[in-house]
Order: sequence, then C-alpha cells, then structure tokens
Amino acid sequence: MSRRMIGRTLLGVMVAAVPYVATAGDLVDRATEAEGLLDKGDGMAAYEKLRQTMSVASEKIPLDIRKAFFVSEKPVIFGNYSRVKVNEFPVGSSLITYAEPVGLAWRPADDGEVQSQFTVDFELRNPAGEVLAVQKAFGNFKIASHEPLFEIYTPLTLDVSAVPAGEYVLKYTFNDLNSKKSSDIEQRFTLK
Repeated sequence: MSRRMIGRTLLGVMVAAVPYVATAGDLVDRATEAEGLLDKGDGMAAYEKLRQTMSVASEKIPLDIRKAFFVSEKPVIFGNYSRVKVNEFPVGSSLITYAEPVGLAWRPADDGEVQSQFTVDFELRNPAGEVLAVQKAFGNFKIASHEPLFEIYTPLTLDVSAVPAGEYVLKYTFNDLNSKKSSDIEQRFTLK
C-alpha cells in the first residue's frame, strides 16, 4: 500500500471516528498535515500529528465505551482478553467485565504529566428492573502519563457469590471526573 493510500486511509479513519466533533475541519486539517508528512517520508512526524488529532478528538467526543463484555479471566494488557461465549455463570462466581472507555479528558498534573481520572458505579437489577444492589465509585481509576493515552481498558471484577440463581442485569456507569461526562453499559447474565 502506498504512503498516499495509507494517509488517505488514516484520514478517513480519523474523520469517521469523530462524528460528534463540532470542529471537524480542524481534525481534517490535522489529518491532511499528517498525510503530507507521510508523502515526504516523515512517518514519525505523521504519527505524532495523528496522536495530537486523537487528543483533540478525545476532548470533544462524548464519553463512551468502545467495547464491554464478560471475560473468563482478568486481562493484563489492552486488547488481550478471553471473551466468554455465553453470559451464564455458576452460583458463587465473580464476574469480570472488560471495558474500553473512550473520550476521557486529560488534565495537567503538578509534575508536568497529564492525568485522567474516572470512577465506575454499579447497579445490579433483576429483569423487572428492581434494584438489588448499588455502589457509587465501585472502581476509582487515576491514570498519569507523559501524554494522553488512547488505548485504555478497565477490568471490573464484581463478586456475586452471595447472589442466588436467576437472571440479572448489571449496569456500570463510567464517570469522567475531569470533564463530568458519563456513560453507561448494561450486561445481562444468568447465575445457575
């Protein structure tokens, strides 16, 4: 694949990935600059320009969860998971959810780094909607880095060992403490 085709593909991906951005022209301009850098053979500068573009987009898009599902074991790195085939678990289990939040806000930290911070609430309901358990800030995540990160995953483990057999709905609410944005996911499961 030629550099021009790669640049156009990256440009298309960048524009398609951020449909909610009010200043889409700015993102297109940045991606076009990256394409020009690729044409000149400066792949690293093009990569850095695209990272800057992702940082701008991340600040403007709504907080959302790119992927969320139950996994059979706690993942150790982004994108490396074993998704369960069916959301059925034996009574006495702990449930592990793999989730990828996107659109987190990054703020400067005191030491020159940047920081993202979010909490995750949970709510457990029966299929009729009756709330059985709730906990605010069940998970509290603080990520510090020298630059904004875009490949973030959150393994959430919920102990449901005291919950009897039956069908349930698990709702997680992600709360970005830097931007006050939030996003929900729901997972249905059965304990047998």
